[in-house]
Amino acid sequence: MVRNGMNRDFEARIILCINSVLNYLRSCGVSNNVVGFNMFGDASKEFDLVAEDILVNCIVKALNDVLIVGEERGVRKYGRGEWVAVIDPVDGSTNFDAGIPWSSISVALARGTSKSHITLKDVVLAIVAEIFRDRIYIYRNGSVEVIGGRSARRSPPRPVLLSYFETPNSYKPVENYMLMRGRVALRSLGSAALDIVYVGLGNAEGFIDVRSKLRNVDVAAALKIALAMGARAHICNTNDVTDVQLDNLIKVECVVVGYDDVYLAKLMEAVQKPLSSAKFVS
Repeated sequence: MVRNGMNRDFEARIILCINSVLNYLRSCGVSNNVVGFNMFGDASKEFDLVAEDILVNCIVKALNDVLIVGEERGVRKYGRGEWVAVIDPVDGSTNFDAGIPWSSISVALARGTSKSHITLKDVVLAIVAEIFRDRIYIYRNGSVEVIGGRSARRSPPRPVLLSYFETPNSYKPVENYMLMRGRVALRSLGSAALDIVYVGLGNAEGFIDVRSKLRNVDVAAALKIALAMGARAHICNTNDVTDVQLDNLIKVECVVVGYDDVYLAKLMEAVQKPLSSAKFVS
């Protein structure tokens, strides 16, 4: 049981929990049968539920007193809830099911407080682990470590925009930005958590999602990591991105992440205005 805060032994136990999920997802016993629907009406496949149960059971053993906020089974409290664990065991489950190697596991941990709500600023450990290769991104003590890959931040960032769009309205900000920005590659990859981390690393200059489909479990760990690397972000209906609530399962109307303040300002301009041919010189 952990009582006095964060330490490397504690972190190692959480990574072991993540590795347990990875071992399952990389095994031959994974089933993609649809077994129900989560609270937002999305289909839950068997591997989604099994992965979440493995992660939850392991975290509960490590922390004992914890409030779990999960995508599939919602909010569950164990003991007094001295910790808050925001988890997404398979971010990019469509990719995972299709064998497309762009999906991840996300865990964000915050210490329970007397505040009315736990928010992103309370997170003390954030981990995003890639499922298809051995690469883990870890936030702790204000800095980020990359295990299995380069941790140096690219400067300037690669001219790549990451986004998701399923309707004309959700594509408009992308079209705006590309008209303003000029030559930039557009990619829609399938794991918002990895996309946001990649903006932090400078592997992309921005991320836009205005579909109102993402939840706090999808982005909490990745935002903590990206912000610590120097990225800047905006979440709709929140003045400060670090104020996004984590102790309940909530939908976020939009998420915009820029490599730095300059890129975020241009991305927000694209999100907030009608189609324009205005030019953006980086």
